[in-house]
Amino acid sequence: MTSHDHEHLLAREKPAYDGAEPTGNSVAILNLLRLGEFTTQDTYRQRADKAFKSFSGTLNTMPMTLSEMLLAVDFYFDKAKEIIIVAPEGDKGSSDILLSVFRKQFLPNRILSIVSEGDDLQTQAKVIPLIEGKLAIKGKVTAFVCEKGICELPTNDPVVFAKQIKRIEKLTEVEGM
Repeated sequence: MTSHDHEHLLAREKPAYDGAEPTGNSVAILNLLRLGEFTTQDTYRQRADKAFKSFSGTLNTMPMTLSEMLLAVDFYFDKAKEIIIVAPEGDKGSSDILLSVFRKQFLPNRILSIVSEGDDLQTQAKVIPLIEGKLAIKGKVTAFVCEKGICELPTNDPVVFAKQIKRIEKLTEVEGM
């Protein structure tokens, strides 16, 4: 709620209520979890764990006050869909067909990366290991739908892609919840 160059305060507010504008902590936790999925670095998930612990009292007694953070809790316990769309190098706009299929689905717990072969793919693969080795098959935009780094067969068919992203595994009951 205050910047780092703000006058010295005895204490800084740490809001524990998501109103019309979610708290920075709620947004940050979800972003940490997404970064963990993208980069496969567990340090992001560990930082999200620590943040969850600091809000555990509120989450256990009055969860609806942190409605945005509940989205992060859902992401934490779910298997996020990892969707990579690879376009041939120099291709402009042909990924729109697969993106329109993607946008028609409600996929709250997912990460999406759209890359072009060549330098773009090589650069992003340094940060997002899941992208490495993915190529546009037969020179066509290709979608890779994965969970926990295990991918289904790549496809350029919008109907097959729709089926792959619709397929979900039910969340199992979480111990202690």
